[in-house]
Amino acid sequence: MFEQILELVVRYPRVILHRHKNPDGDALGSQLGLRHILRDSFPDKEILAVGDMSDRYAFMVDEPMDTIPDEAYEGALAIVLDTSAKALICDERYATASATARMDHHIFCEKIADIEVVDTGFESCCGLITEFVSQCGLRLNPLAAKSLYTGMVTDSGRFRYDGTTARTFRLASLLMEQGFDT
Repeated sequence: MFEQILELVVRYPRVILHRHKNPDGDALGSQLGLRHILRDSFPDKEILAVGDMSDRYAFMVDEPMDTIPDEAYEGALAIVLDTSAKALICDERYATASATARMDHHIFCEKIADIEVVDTGFESCCGLITEFVSQCGLRLNPLAAKSLYTGMVTDSGRFRYDGTTARTFRLASLLMEQGFDT
């Protein structure tokens, strides 16, 4: 399921991460978590994250969102996270990137990117990203794990919503093994 996105990440020297406007814990958690994962797994690549911030989730942020010029999209891969519709994406310049991908857990509304991984079987986009890390053997550090765990907690209603499954807890366990403070 994740092979095509991983191939794109390997191919492009710059990856720009997007998510929906007015971010919640899952949107920020997936974006910030994936930023750390890709930086650790591909240290030779430039990994950027764009969009507005939320003071409520400032504890996840170890650096500000990137401010980038339009030219940064030339020769870049843009990945849209936790977003079901184009109108919700935090920065519409994603469409000007050389290649685009989306990873999402919402019901499919419209095609947003060249490569789409949309799986409503996950309680959160952070759960989907954690599965991506697990299946692809990518590096997971405590900062990434904390961000992804936060998104899983918020979108699962603290593991109480119907979308919470045994897989949710397996993935949450993988994240907690990284040693961050819950």
